[in-house]
Parts: sequence; structure tokens; C-alpha cells
Amino acid sequence: MNHTFTQRYLAAAMLAATFGSSAALAKPECTTESIQAIAPKGTIIDSVEALPTPVAHCKIDGHIITTNPGPNQVNFRLQLPDEGWTKRFYFIGLGGSAGYVPTDSQIPAGNPLRAGFAVAGTDTGRQGSGGDWNFLSESPAKALDHNHRGAHVTTVAAQALTKAYYDSDELYRYTSGCSGGGRMATQAIENYPEDYDGVILGAPGGRSSGSMLKFIHAAQEMYREPGAWLSPAKLAMVDGKVTAACDATDGVMDDVVADHRLCDFDVASLKCPVGDKADCLTQPEITSIKAILDGARGPDGKLLAQPMQITNMTMWSQFLGQTPPPWSTEPTRENAMRASAGFTMSTSLAHAYFGKDYDVLKFDFNNQKHIDDWWAAAKRTGFGMPYSADLKGFYEAGGKVILWNGRSDSCCGDLELEQYYHDAGKSVGDAAKLDEFARLYQIPGMGHCGSGTGPLDAPDQFIRSMIDWVEKDVAPGPVVTHRGDDRAKLIFADPKTGQVSGVVIPPPVGEDRDFLLCPYPQIAVFKADAGQSKQAVYDAKNWLCRAP
Repeated sequence: MNHTFTQRYLAAAMLAATFGSSAALAKPECTTESIQAIAPKGTIIDSVEALPTPVAHCKIDGHIITTNPGPNQVNFRLQLPDEGWTKRFYFIGLGGSAGYVPTDSQIPAGNPLRAGFAVAGTDTGRQGSGGDWNFLSESPAKALDHNHRGAHVTTVAAQALTKAYYDSDELYRYTSGCSGGGRMATQAIENYPEDYDGVILGAPGGRSSGSMLKFIHAAQEMYREPGAWLSPAKLAMVDGKVTAACDATDGVMDDVVADHRLCDFDVASLKCPVGDKADCLTQPEITSIKAILDGARGPDGKLLAQPMQITNMTMWSQFLGQTPPPWSTEPTRENAMRASAGFTMSTSLAHAYFGKDYDVLKFDFNNQKHIDDWWAAAKRTGFGMPYSADLKGFYEAGGKVILWNGRSDSCCGDLELEQYYHDAGKSVGDAAKLDEFARLYQIPGMGHCGSGTGPLDAPDQFIRSMIDWVEKDVAPGPVVTHRGDDRAKLIFADPKTGQVSGVVIPPPVGEDRDFLLCPYPQIAVFKADAGQSKQAVYDAKNWLCRAP
């Protein structure tokens, strides 16, 4: 909190009480000079503009120079609605390695201005492709700012500006993100527990840079031998077979496998009798699938990260490539889309760790020194070490957090976040204390931050639940979510068109329906007396939450 400005506005309030409302402070003009005058020390306002869309607001672009280590420039944007401000502040979590100053929220999509929030975001202290981590080796300041410092200093500045602009001592502070945005949220609640009141934290990049080791292992399998690569068409075929075999493991047929751990399917049963056809697998393809399901392991046989799940295998293609290898290592979005995002991202991080000539295909998982060197590099750069899950400070500060993960997330495993939840409980003492401030939701059918066959608006509904928790002290319970444009309730959508801006995650596929999401460890169960019609299965009122 900026005590100078707090004292200034308390003094103004006393004047107003003494001499009448005419002495109350007027809202500052939306100009660079006026905003700079109320900015905290060390905050530089670069430009200010009054804009009419998506709602009338004041857009502020600025930066902070970080030092020790430094100097480094951390850029930020703050958007303040002219009318209808709800005393809510929203900080945007960015996926990947960030690299730009956002206007729209990523997860959930759209601009929070539409819901009456003040909105802020940062490039985390570096500009460039969101799949490029080479900057980590270029500057300790950039590495530290990206890891957690940049988001913190801009959050503090943006919150102070918001309170000063509206002359308000009250501010409900929220942040939401998935993948890299979930990583940002995790770093915030562990390192700066007083920054936010409510945090919606999705699939936070795994528990560490072990997720990148998983991608390296998968890339090596794709390069292993001719025919080892798994095409999107073959993965979709296997996906259909797996779903058909395991759909009923949750007690109802709805084209969604609720829990991948209950699915026992042998992909070798799909082996082609001879040759290669669209509806069967060659031996090299079977070997690749089994290796990826088994996961990246060290010489002691222990997993380095949760393997990709057998469910919703169609989504493996994002990380195994849309085209067969060899692949370019260029860490651009365009290359990742046509090649393999897993390969390009893990190569970029390995280059930051070991130099730009390092070849991830030569990483030896049977050599403990290679694995030890990986973790030593993570420690040296300050990026990629396992999250501590120490939330004692966040608990004591009165913060609330909703953690969520797709059950079929090929990047950042659901079981890793489940373990984080348990570890967080240990950090505060016991499960009862954890229940006072944290909830975990595991979302059936959902891939990495969305897509798959799960709901479309789960993050949106989590925002609504978090608002009730922070502002009304109503703790989250079962959450009804939806798939399909006609059912989904997107919190930041244009009220006239229902559309959202800033969308980067493909929507889920399948007919319109409801999903009942239950707080862990409860699971959603279909009521036996509701019938088995599709209409009944797709209606949330026919589901309930119960202990597993």
C-alpha cells in the first residue's frame, strides 16, 4: 500500500466531511499528466487515452524500472471504466512466457471491463514470443521479473492507481490465468500473499519445468524411428476407440470419460493385421503411444512429470506436432502451430539452460547427470524449480484460491495439481484449514486450459464463485458449467453479441450440455432415477456431488 497517497485521500475525506461534499476530490482527468500525478513513486506513465470500446474507459500504459538485479523495464496496462465500476480489480494471467502487454483476459476470455472491473496486465518484463524462454539466460533481471517480480510490482502500482483514480479505500482484488497464467498466480500466492483477495488458478505449467522434460521425451519418441510419429488423424481414431471403451466408467454414457485413471485400454488391440490403415495402428505407433503413456522417467524409474493421459488423445497433437518431424526449433507461435509446441518450447528452455547449440534429442533420460544438470540450471536461472505449495502466508492474509485442471490436460497434469492441493494443506496445518480458503476442481473432458469435450465456461463460473466467496463469504460448492454457445455463460462477453475477445483456446466439441463440477474430493454422479436419455444426462439437475 502507498501510505503517502492513503494519507492524502484520508485527509481529503476529512475535509469533505468538515466542509461539505464540494470539497470532495473529483476523479482525475484521463490524461498523462493527471494520471502521473496520482501514480506511486517509481511508476512512469507513458501514455493515457480515453477510449469508447469495449466500454468507455481510460487506458493507461506505463512501466516500472526494476533494480537489484537490474535495471529492467516492466511494462503494464491499466484500464479503468468510466461508469459502473464495481470496486473490483482484475489482473490478467498470461500463458507461455508472456512477452506482451495484454488488453483482454486470456482465461476466461474477453475484457473484464464489460463486467465492471478495473483491468491490469504486464509483459512480465520482456517482449517477444510467448513460446520463447531464451531471455532467461540473457539477464538475471528479466528472469526474476518474469518469474514473479514483474507481476508483483505492476500489480501493486496498478492497484494504487485504481484506488487513487476512484478515490476509494475499498478494492476487491482478483487474478485469473491458466498454464503460464496459472504459473503467475502460483508465484503470486506463494511469494506475495497479500497481493490478491481471490485467485483463480488453472493448470499452472505442471509442478515445475518437469513438464518440459515430458515434451523432450515425447519428441524423442516421435524422432525414434520411421513411422513413430503420431498423426492427428491416428490420435483422433484412437481417441474414439478409448472413449467408446471407457465412457461408462463413471456410470453413464455421455461421450466423456470422467476420470482417466479408470480407463483400462490396451492400444495394442488396435494393431493393423498387415500394413497401415486409417482405423488401426502400426507397431511403431503402438510403441510411441505406450512410451508416452508411461512417461518420462529417470534411471531410477521414477516419473519426472505426470504422463499424458489416455483420454482425449486427440489433444496430444498440440504437443506432438501437426506435421511429422524433422521440426524447426524456432520458438514462434507460427512454427509451434505447424510443428510441435512441445518440441519448440522445451528446446527454447533447454537453450536458456545450456546454450543455443544444445540438442534436446540428445538428452539422456538414463543418465542421472543430465537430469541433475537440468535442475541445477532451473535453480541457476530461477525458473522451473518445483513450486513450494507453501500457502501459509496466503491463508494468514485472508486470501481465497480456486485451483482447477482439465482431467485430460496433455501439458500440465491434473494429478500434479491435486498433489499441490494436498501439499498446500500440509503447509497450513491440516485439511480443515485448507478448506477455509482453497478449492480444487478437476474438469472432465477438458484439455489444456480448455478445448476437448468438457465445458466451455468453467473459468467464468469460477470467477462468479470467487466473487461470492470474497465479497459475500459464500464458499464455493458444486459449480454448474456448460458446453455450447447457447448454454455457456461467459462473464466477459459482449452482451449484444455474446462474443469474447482475446480467445486463444479452441472451444470444446460436442452437443450443448451441462456439467456439474464438484469440489475435490467429491465427484459428480448421475442420479439413477433420472433415466438414460441424452436430454436427462445433459441436464445438471440430474447430477449430484458425493464422496468418491
